[in-house]
Amino acid sequence: MSARLSQIRWLRTIAPAILLSSLISSGFANAQSMQSFGGPAEDASSIHGTVLNRLTHEPISRALVYSTDQQYATLTDDRGHFEFKFPPQEPEPQQYTVRSFRRYPPNNRPAEFQARKPGFLQIENNPSNGRASTNQSEITIYLTPESLIVGHVSLPGSEGDMRTFLELYRREIREGQEHWVSADTFRTWADGEFRFSNLAAGTYKLLTHEQLDQDSFTVVPGRQRFGYPPVFYPGASDFSAASPIQLASGTTFQANFSPTRREYYPIKIPVVNAVAGQSMNIIVYPLAHPGPGYSLGFNPAEQLIQGTLPDGNYTLQANAQGQPGLTGILNFSVHGAPVEGPAVNLIPNAFLTVNVREEYSSGQSVFVEDSEEPAQGTFSKLRRINLQVLLMPLEDFGSAQGGVSQPMEGVREHALVIPNVSPGRYRVRVEPGVGFAASVLSGGTDLLRQPLVVGMGGSSSPIEVTLRDDGAEVTGTVEDPAKTDRRLGQTFDFSAQYHVYFVPVGGSAGQFRQTIGGPDGSFTQQQLPPGDYRVLAFDRAQEDLAYASEEALRKFESKAQVIHVAAGQKERLRLKVIPGSDSQ
Repeated sequence: MSARLSQIRWLRTIAPAILLSSLISSGFANAQSMQSFGGPAEDASSIHGTVLNRLTHEPISRALVYSTDQQYATLTDDRGHFEFKFPPQEPEPQQYTVRSFRRYPPNNRPAEFQARKPGFLQIENNPSNGRASTNQSEITIYLTPESLIVGHVSLPGSEGDMRTFLELYRREIREGQEHWVSADTFRTWADGEFRFSNLAAGTYKLLTHEQLDQDSFTVVPGRQRFGYPPVFYPGASDFSAASPIQLASGTTFQANFSPTRREYYPIKIPVVNAVAGQSMNIIVYPLAHPGPGYSLGFNPAEQLIQGTLPDGNYTLQANAQGQPGLTGILNFSVHGAPVEGPAVNLIPNAFLTVNVREEYSSGQSVFVEDSEEPAQGTFSKLRRINLQVLLMPLEDFGSAQGGVSQPMEGVREHALVIPNVSPGRYRVRVEPGVGFAASVLSGGTDLLRQPLVVGMGGSSSPIEVTLRDDGAEVTGTVEDPAKTDRRLGQTFDFSAQYHVYFVPVGGSAGQFRQTIGGPDGSFTQQQLPPGDYRVLAFDRAQEDLAYASEEALRKFESKAQVIHVAAGQKERLRLKVIPGSDSQ
């Protein structure tokens, strides 16, 4: 059944392209021989190529190949081959009469072709997947096989007529640290089967959402309610204890669940300081173990958080959206009886001040006033600030949204504010238009090395930022034995980029930086903050480089070049490339 549904969706998606393909093969191919195109068909240029499986390099038959401008499309043959023929280039656009049946624009050879087929990834972070530029007459398009997670959910006593929601989370790296992001949801079929498809290789966690028993859908006073608490694969009780699923390209992982039927009890928790009309996001999870799975709702008419939960100890977090937002946190327990109270108190989110001190040797400033006089009726010149201070949440799963600095109105000093910061732990990142952040402090805490902790009600200590522009300059070359035809200044090709990462050695004063080298392997990194670094060069972008983890970096230890740079220093490096196959 799932295969039929997937094919129907795919056919609906590609039907216009297949129709276009038939038009091309019949009407347009014949039109190429018309004299109105400025020449005979034998003068037409062409592109031919092959669609291959990226893992096995085997040809893929019946793959749809189409131009990104949607003008050309065809299917590969049983050897994965395809070909497009184009009419000759016209020197000048032709004039068409109103009675023309079809208006052909001047022939422009498509710049890019893409391919797709069921069973292969349709979306992937790697921009080279399923596409190729047409700068050559023969091209190869690679498709990566999709991965699958399939399985069955058995609900004892449900007689097979209850359908359960499952949620899949994917591991992502942000600011060098691990985070879990919802990737997809699926509702089981009537027989309890489920299927997550079109998955890229990666690390996942899987869980079932809690499910009330059908008898509990109708509330009868005095009747005990039952339900099925969430299960975190393979059988854990919270998200942090779930086993990660390591999914390789083109593989299928089997995961089965057997939730346990348990008593559920009504929950009513009053909300203090809620604002009428303000939406509320409610998160509830096992005590001190943030994660998905459980749910409660907000009743604005009665200012209550309510729902049902089984026995257990829980943490509830209520986030009221708005400016400023409000946050409330409450720990409570359920022990064989309904829960009414205690109340959760909503407290305004933090309003943080950022003071900026400039120590630029060049005399530049990130605070700039326009030279023009202020318009009539205004009191000051327009002020532009070329600086951002960002708060990046550190929790691997949580509700904190981070924050971005903005100008402080009515103040001419070098100061910014970060409004509406919810409680949590944050990494502070400073992005100045000039130089780098030499120090970032708050209440004696070095925020370049330690997280900023924001508690309920905010922090009274401002963030003190010092900017300098005497960073080091590092240039160099990436040595790649696989590339023997590299030339300085050759035409840039996105597929031939080198990605160079400067990773601070533990405890160093350095700050993470990255730059891109051209096809000839040359790269430059300016304004590198003084400190010790591991320098790594890859032949492709490393979206999952957990540079904040010493354990994750250990596998690159023999391939990294360790350097120390001082203020104003100029350093030149020769780096050995790390192939993509070695970075997994």
